[in-house]
Amino acid sequence: MPTIRDIAQRAQVSPATVSRVLNNYPNVHEATRATVLRAAHDLNYTNDSPRSSQRATETVLVLTRDTNMPNGKAAAVGREFERTVWGGVSAYFQEKQIPARLQSTGISGAAAQQYAQDPGVSGLVLLGGVINRDFVARLQSLMVPVVIAGAHLRPMQVNCVMADVFDGMSQVLVHLLEGAGRQRIGFVNGVPTTTTSQMKLDAFHLELCRHDLPFSPDRVAVSDFEAAAGYATTSQLLERHPDLDAIVFADDVIAIGGLKALRETGRRVPDDVAVTGFGDYDLAQFVEPNLTTVHYDMHAIGRIAARRLSMLMTEPDADTWFNLVPPKLVRRQSA
Repeated sequence: MPTIRDIAQRAQVSPATVSRVLNNYPNVHEATRATVLRAAHDLNYTNDSPRSSQRATETVLVLTRDTNMPNGKAAAVGREFERTVWGGVSAYFQEKQIPARLQSTGISGAAAQQYAQDPGVSGLVLLGGVINRDFVARLQSLMVPVVIAGAHLRPMQVNCVMADVFDGMSQVLVHLLEGAGRQRIGFVNGVPTTTTSQMKLDAFHLELCRHDLPFSPDRVAVSDFEAAAGYATTSQLLERHPDLDAIVFADDVIAIGGLKALRETGRRVPDDVAVTGFGDYDLAQFVEPNLTTVHYDMHAIGRIAARRLSMLMTEPDADTWFNLVPPKLVRRQSA
C-alpha cells in the first residue's frame, strides 16, 4: 500500500503537507491540495486513518540549539535575540491560528528524519547564527518547509531572514573614522562558526581600506558571545595594542565584558577608547557609559520568517528568499 511519503515524493511536497491535505486542514493552497489529491489518486491511496475525521494539531516548530538559559544578566542579554525573534514568529502564527512551539533540537540526520515523518509538524524556523548545514540539507531533501532566522548558509540555497550586518558594521566604522576621528581601531569579533561574523569582518576590512587605513589582522580578536569571554579577549587585545583609540565589538554582550577590561586598565570611555556594540539589547542603554550600538528589528525578523514559512507551507515553491532587515546606528555615550 502506498504511504504518505510516496505521495509526497510524487507531488514534490513534504509529508507534513500531504498529511494536512488528507486530513482536510484549511491552511493549504488549493493548487497544492489538488496536486496532492491527484498524486494520492494516481497511487490508489486509501485514507483509512481515523485522523481523516479527527485531525491532529499541526504545529510550527521554532528550533534553537539550546534552551537551557543559565542564570545571570549576561546570559539573559545573550538570549534576547532568540526571545524577540520568537515573539515575532509566534505573534504571526497566532493570527493564523496555527500553534507554534519553541524548543531545542539535535542537529543529526535522524532528527531531520523525525521532523519530516511527524505529520503534526508543518514547518520549521531555525534560530540563531550557528546552523548545521548537513542538518538543513537533510531537511531540504525530505521537503520539510524551513526558514532560517538570524543567519544565512550561503552558498546553500536556503530561505533566510537576517539583519544586514554588513551595512551595520559599515555604519559603525564610518561613525568612528569620520565622526569621532578615531584611527587605531581594534575589532573583537564573534566566533567564525556564525555566518554573520565573516560579514562583519568583511565590512570592517572594507571601510578601513575605503578610508586609506591599513588592515592589521593582529588588531582583530575572536570571542565567544559571553561577557566573560569579551573581558578576557579585550584584555589580551589591549596587551598587544595598548595604543588603540577605539574597539568595535561584534555583539553587545561581548562589549559589556570589554568595558570592564577597559575600566580595569584605567582607560576612560570614550575619552581614551571609543566603544561600540552590535544588537542594541536592553542593557545597552543601562551600562556605564551607555553603549553606542547597532539596532535592528528582531521582532520583524521573526515576523518575516514566519510569513515566508507560511507561504512554503500553503503554496510550496522552489524560490529562495534572502531577506535583509535594515540596521540603524544608535549613538550613545560610549562613542
